[in-house]
Amino acid sequence: MAKINIIQKGPSGTVQYIEGWLKKNTCDFYFEFGGGDTVAIVTIPAEDKWDAAFPWAAGRRKEILTFVANEVRRTQAKSSTIVWEEKSFRLVNK
Repeated sequence: MAKINIIQKGPSGTVQYIEGWLKKNTCDFYFEFGGGDTVAIVTIPAEDKWDAAFPWAAGRRKEILTFVANEVRRTQAKSSTIVWEEKSFRLVNK
């Protein structure tokens, strides 16, 4: 079962994706709070860098990032919209 953990350090921090029970596999993504309509920006590896960054999750970039984005939105900014970019996703209030 997968989960996320958000570690906040001032106006930025880390979103951790965690899966596994005995052996936990994690992906850490940097985030910072945005301005204007942007609630937060989460930085992610580009598609061509994913497998090297997380070999245990090779080929699962879309699955994992969709889970992370949906969980961050659900737990932190329910009324926001997820906006995808090549190396990040943003939570935006429209």
